[in-house]
Amino acid sequence: MKLIDINLLPHKEKKRNAFTYSVTGTILFIILLAALMLLSWQNTLTETERTDAEIDTTKKIIEVQQTKVLGAEASNSIGALNKAVQDMVDYPVKTVPLLNELISLLPERGFIRELEYSDRTIINVAVQFDSSREAAFYLSRLKNVDWIKEGEILEITTEEVGESDEEDILPRYLAMYALHLDSDKLSALLSEEGEEE
Repeated sequence: MKLIDINLLPHKEKKRNAFTYSVTGTILFIILLAALMLLSWQNTLTETERTDAEIDTTKKIIEVQQTKVLGAEASNSIGALNKAVQDMVDYPVKTVPLLNELISLLPERGFIRELEYSDRTIINVAVQFDSSREAAFYLSRLKNVDWIKEGEILEITTEEVGESDEEDILPRYLAMYALHLDSDKLSALLSEEGEEE
């Protein structure tokens, strides 16, 4: 007779199964995490390439626009220079008759020391006088001339003049004027003088 071993107690699960499940779960989690990171990295690379392509396209557009702008500016500059040269040819400034007119308005002991054009319609004149009142009178005479639109004294300085220590030192006044010319009236005046000569 054989004895039958009947065990009514529940079977214990092997601890090995729990360990296997936890290791398998960890490995699957790491693989899933690596796959997500790989996808994210590929998306970042794709986005970077797209952004680089957009930057290259934008740079090319900027270069084309700059070329157009530089071409337009160059043609405008050439046109402006040609116009300035043509104006110089068409409207030469006759300085000698202008200077004669300015000298005729000076007082007896007034002397023009400098005359310079700061623009085609603006001249700066430095005049020496014996008194500061003569500088004011000269400005008043200049304002009455019809070919001068506007005149102003920029500054008045004094210079002391004397030859020896025993002589009295006499001050001389140097007045700087800015004269705005009426080019139409001035050209008419200069052409009349040219015809008289």
